[in-house]
Amino acid sequence: MIDKMKPARLLTPLGIGVAFSLFGDSTLYTVLPKGDIASQAGISLAMVGLLLGLNRVARIVSNGPLGMLFDRLPRRPIMVVSLFLGAFSTLLYGIGYGPRILIFARILWGVCWSGIWIGANTMVLDIICDEDRGHINGRLQMWFFIGVALTNFTGGLFTDMFGYRGGLYLSAGLTLLAAFMWMILLPETRDIRLDESLEDNENSNGVKSFPWKKTFQASYPLFSVRLVFAGVLASTTILWLQQFFDRGIIVANTMIPIATATGIFSALRILISIISAPLSGKLSDLLGRRWLVIVFLFIIGSFGMFLMASRSIWTTVMGALLSAITGGGIQAMAPSLIGDSASGKQHGRTLSIVFTIGDLGSAIGPPLALFLIPLTGISRVYIYCAFIFIISLLHAVYLSIRENSEKNAGPA
Repeated sequence: MIDKMKPARLLTPLGIGVAFSLFGDSTLYTVLPKGDIASQAGISLAMVGLLLGLNRVARIVSNGPLGMLFDRLPRRPIMVVSLFLGAFSTLLYGIGYGPRILIFARILWGVCWSGIWIGANTMVLDIICDEDRGHINGRLQMWFFIGVALTNFTGGLFTDMFGYRGGLYLSAGLTLLAAFMWMILLPETRDIRLDESLEDNENSNGVKSFPWKKTFQASYPLFSVRLVFAGVLASTTILWLQQFFDRGIIVANTMIPIATATGIFSALRILISIISAPLSGKLSDLLGRRWLVIVFLFIIGSFGMFLMASRSIWTTVMGALLSAITGGGIQAMAPSLIGDSASGKQHGRTLSIVFTIGDLGSAIGPPLALFLIPLTGISRVYIYCAFIFIISLLHAVYLSIRENSEKNAGPA
């Protein structure tokens, strides 16, 4: 039996690399919906929605093959190559002008993120057990949200300080540093899971069937959250703030430009998710009721999205911060549900299905939101998001009741 790896040995380099991989992607989401910046990239505003969702479309294709690779090959080499190519895709954002090269760069980034994110979650499942699955998964999600908060802030800041292209060149350099760090510090975890899988096979005298039903059940909450947060909110925050502040925010007689203000607010909202992800995972471990935790998360998220439709700045900000609790918690729950139901040899494939369905939501979110806003207004779009969460809540209530019945019934 191979000794268990201490979580910090994996999570620290893994989390830093995941966070630093997001610099280029977050910059585009933060500033590209602004008309003058889109013109610097040589694209129309109508094209922005397509570009922001294109990497998610690419992942719908790339997730499955990469999930299968992670089930068959060592994790570390795939992860390192993915991060190096991710840095290259960010460089292409800065070099490129016009749709063609940006489309290629977004597709390349989508494939790279499939490798980075499926690999990161697979590696974490390699080193954890039933008792700490929710908490450790939550800690990985925490690193992800730290990266989103950091890069949302720096995306706007770098753009205001160095210009659109200069900010992207700096982002590419930081991602490249993280790739070299992975080459040196990222451990391999596949041997740990293979050792345990052999024991499982000996104990069960067979191969565990693929958990299709549990996989799709875990996918639906992630689809809703990715549609709303990574899709709608990520691509409309700058437009939402412009309702109240137009060019920027004046603080202590100092004008904070709208791109920087968008990054600051996005970082503040994501800080809530950084806290909610590990706490939600830990609570689900203690209760042994992951779907019950999901129910409460969607109640909070539905209420928060309704508040975001308000015309009052303070009410809408409160709604944004409340809904962020849901964004962090649900994304910690989905991999934990997979760890509960899938064997070690199936983690790559099951995670690829869950993340593909989540990516479908985040892919359709930006173009759908940017299409609807001129027709209905941004407040109505946020009300639609609240109803999406209510539907997800009803789904979670049903599964929570079943979960409780199974828990009370105990082993046969």
